Amino acid sequence: MGRMRLRRLLRRRIRLVRFGLVPALILAALLSQAGTSLALFTASRADAGSFASGVWAYYLHNNPTPPVGNTTAQTNLSMNTTRPTSPVNPPYQYSTNCSTQPGRRLTRAAPSATQATVCDYVNWRASLPAGMTVLSGTITVDIWSATDTTRANRTGSVVLYLRDYNPANGSYAEINNGAYGLYNGTYAVGRTFYHTPVSITLTGTYTLAATHQLEVKLEASNTYQSNMLVAYDTTTYVSFVRFR
Repeated sequence: MGRMRLRRLLRRRIRLVRFGLVPALILAALLSQAGTSLALFTASRADAGSFASGVWAYYLHNNPTPPVGNTTAQTNLSMNTTRPTSPVNPPYQYSTNCSTQPGRRLTRAAPSATQATVCDYVNWRASLPAGMTVLSGTITVDIWSATDTTRANRTGSVVLYLRDYNPANGSYAEINNGAYGLYNGTYAVGRTFYHTPVSITLTGTYTLAATHQLEVKLEASNTYQSNMLVAYDTTTYVSFVRFR
């Protein structure tokens, strides 16, 4: 009787393995694959936590990317879903024709969406996926910025323009704008990069034509004391635009 009972128990365990454990392993593998495809939008950042569900992140890059050395001030830069990989810290000089400091120099000027002086602005463009051409809610540019001065407690501001660019004829339509001044416009330490989100809240929705590109343009306001520096495209200074 003991041997027969043992055989029955062994047969029962084999059935459990066949019909219980294997499907569970398959399900776990499928869930693991799904998690990998979503990793970009849930990956944590050391300076601002995790992206909320449903939020897209377009990282801001220099030209070339990843950066390999100092460059002059480039315009019409790219932003995409590729996270920066350059470990260089501080960042390279992105505007040697405007400044010898790390990052990109933004010289103070009267803010204008049509600013065309290369040392006074930096801009990025991207084509959005078909399902993301209708913009709504709050769009935020997480940028690392600093005052370009050795003096402490100087004021500075980064001005943001969000624009609709039509590559067919080179025209723009302004979607909205916003500005950021850290600690009421005062940066505690000069030439030190701070994480400074600039947000724009849209009233209603804005539809971007499928053939158009979203543009982010940054400038430094001359109503504050300092020229500005902005940093991006390194693993230390991960700057990006996020939207739904």
